[in-house]
Amino acid sequence: MSSPTATRQPGRARLWAECLGLFFAAPVGLYFLRHQLAHRVIPLIIVAAGFCAWYLLKERDFDRAAIWRVRGLGRHLKEMLLGLALPLVPLALVSYFFLHDKFLAMPTSHLAGWLSLLLLYPVLAAYPQEVVFRGFFFQRYRPLFPDPRIMVLASGVSFGLAHVFYGNWVAPVIAGLGGLLFGYRYLRSKSLVAVGMEHGLWGNLLYTLGLGWFFYSGCIS
Repeated sequence: MSSPTATRQPGRARLWAECLGLFFAAPVGLYFLRHQLAHRVIPLIIVAAGFCAWYLLKERDFDRAAIWRVRGLGRHLKEMLLGLALPLVPLALVSYFFLHDKFLAMPTSHLAGWLSLLLLYPVLAAYPQEVVFRGFFFQRYRPLFPDPRIMVLASGVSFGLAHVFYGNWVAPVIAGLGGLLFGYRYLRSKSLVAVGMEHGLWGNLLYTLGLGWFFYSGCIS
């Protein structure tokens, strides 16, 4: 008698169809529903993350500690802060010259909202997205992407496509690059807490500088 194993995976063809449908076709399809869903983004993300977390906790070969692991977080935090510091000036200049009316608009004009964002964005948006696009994606589709580099690339592309929803080209490009960084961080840290923190730091930086406007549902046109 064989020993218990992880939840049975569907056949490879079916897994490909599922992956392409859920993480590549569906995000693009949501573009056409952007006006109806504009102010329901966070609830949708949280629901999706809840389902993905339930799946991960059922998987016997998933490292469940990845959901809450904080070991080594200090070392990764130093790398994250350095990664934020290096492009800080170029990003600030881009925002100042090309989005002058939005540059530092939140901290200077909406202080309470900005402070709330700094606290809530990492918890309600960044971490749930990482559960879906890193935790679930990496676990569910590893038979399709045995090379970690290809897995990171596929996850990054999917993450970028998910931001087509916002109706501009800047959000998918920035999100796609961020997805590559977050995938790399997840592989190194094996921690959704670490990668959620990095995602949250980047999101807060972009919103502070004014570039977060491209990710805000109010800018959907």
